[in-house]
Amino acid sequence: MKQVTDKDVAIIILNWNAYDDTFECLKSLEHLTYPYFHVFLVDNASQDNSFDKLRQDYKDGKFNVPITFIQTGKNLGFAGGNNVAIREAYNQGYQYFWMLNNDTVVDPNALTPLVEVLEKEEKVGIVGSKIYYYGTNKIWFAGGRINTWTGVAWHIGMNKDDIGQFENIKDDVDYITGCSLFFRREIIEQIGYMEEDYFLYYEETDLNIRASKMGWKIKIVPRSIVFHKVSLSSGGTENLAPYVLYYRIRNSLLLIKKTQNKYKILISRVYVLVVILKQLLKIFIKNHNFKIKRIQYLLLGYIHGITEISGKHPVV
Repeated sequence: MKQVTDKDVAIIILNWNAYDDTFECLKSLEHLTYPYFHVFLVDNASQDNSFDKLRQDYKDGKFNVPITFIQTGKNLGFAGGNNVAIREAYNQGYQYFWMLNNDTVVDPNALTPLVEVLEKEEKVGIVGSKIYYYGTNKIWFAGGRINTWTGVAWHIGMNKDDIGQFENIKDDVDYITGCSLFFRREIIEQIGYMEEDYFLYYEETDLNIRASKMGWKIKIVPRSIVFHKVSLSSGGTENLAPYVLYYRIRNSLLLIKKTQNKYKILISRVYVLVVILKQLLKIFIKNHNFKIKRIQYLLLGYIHGITEISGKHPVV
């Protein structure tokens, strides 16, 4: 085991049935200008042999970055899988952690400014990259906002061409997406790891809210640039996999229940009913496939959200 210094960054990447994406992500890390990092590649029991192929690639010298390979043995979800690797890096003494989606490609200078902000600003606990849609200069994420009355979260700048309008962002944001989320060791020590009840979606938003309540500032760092192959694993942005509706409905309700007062909990439950009605109309107007399954997931998401049933989505 290497001697970990205060400069070292643990890069946490979760793989699940995505050999090509993860391979390209790892190759992009070879060009990072910041030299002090170690990759912790964790796999959620992939069924496509991708983890074994990536490990063999490493043995064959195809990656010029240091990698520790971790197999969870089962699908623990986004938070569960990432937490396994974060715990390992924490136990090894790392001070900085960079959660990075496996379907991203990083700019060579993506890591350096993230480290610099935390080194200069002691009250900042979480920072994130400006994220483009893969292969474009169209913004997918330039900071996150969340309405704590409704549970609705949204991306600043989403779908806008980047003409420099976000280069001088100084205000805090509400959350950083788990697609590229950089945080300091003290976050773990004070508030713990990501909540695994969500399984998919909202777990990093929950982490950000808890950090903010502890007095930590959360900032976007526009000089750090990442490209994201958005939602490839869940069916793309126009026709998402049916189970995604379940997580978005249920987890927005769970988030408010876990982090807000009873008045906001009541308002969120009413609001989500309106969201469900809009989604039902959208399913038919846009003629989505698997209509019955989508409707079932919408209704189950609401029921499970208010009854606090968590974990992986049911099969319908």
